[in-house]
Amino acid sequence: MGKLTFKGEAPKKKKKKVKSVSTPQEEEEELSGWMSIPSASLALGPTYLTLPSTSLTAQPICLALQPTTGKIYPFPIPPSSSAALAASAAAGLEQEELEAIVEAEAGSEGPSDVNHVWVCTRIPDTMNTVTFRSGSGKFLAVDELGVVSAEREARGVQEEFTLEEAKEGRGLVVIKSSYGKYLSVDVLAGGKMELRADENEEGETERWRVWMQGEYLAKAKKQLMERSGVKAAVANDGLTIVGDVGAAEKDLIQKYQARGQGRYVGSAEDKKELKRARNEGKLGEAMLERRVKLKSDRYC
Repeated sequence: MGKLTFKGEAPKKKKKKVKSVSTPQEEEEELSGWMSIPSASLALGPTYLTLPSTSLTAQPICLALQPTTGKIYPFPIPPSSSAALAASAAAGLEQEELEAIVEAEAGSEGPSDVNHVWVCTRIPDTMNTVTFRSGSGKFLAVDELGVVSAEREARGVQEEFTLEEAKEGRGLVVIKSSYGKYLSVDVLAGGKMELRADENEEGETERWRVWMQGEYLAKAKKQLMERSGVKAAVANDGLTIVGDVGAAEKDLIQKYQARGQGRYVGSAEDKKELKRARNEGKLGEAMLERRVKLKSDRYC
């Protein structure tokens, strides 16, 4: 039965509902569930550290904690039912492609135990240095011998790690301790696996996939822009708004000129010219000229 109407009453026109267009930032805030981090600079919040299957490991594993002893061990991730279904449906694919499907499904399912979750926190005034804290409040740590543990409730040098993009493997990262060693999985006699952090070179057992909660992506991008001296980004026309020109210039100098030298060589010139160049849309060219001048002054 329709709506009750009276004789002689003018029909009312239906108003079309206008669909609101959400911005990319709003879409990121609405994300949920586990997702592979887009880059090493965006890991934040609850994370799930997994190692894809390699020639040494028969199946994907994750970084797990034994809460009573503080021991860290590699936990084999069992294939989910959806992963097995996807693999059987794609039987015509190559072996590597099948493994990729299973590993992606296993990671997206998320951890099966709270002791497989690590809360990633960024260290202030650094670009890619982080800490990983367990659900019991203990920090993941590596000592000078490469022994991995989680026994302390306070952060120190041994509890700090650097995330870097892996040389091979899309979306994979390497996790380096404060001693410059790689977190990896070693297979002992009898097939037993153990975690260690005493490798000097990157290999297949040092390339991790880090999963994070999608709702933290917008916050992670905001923090990354602040660390880089970029305060906001205009997505519509592709422009980037630089709020702190001094911080942005410092980031570029450290990235292109002072890396590995242990010190920061900045410019003593006034920042007014950078602000003027920013208003004229020539900030990149102005920063490049200043960096060239710094390099030439150094060898005068």
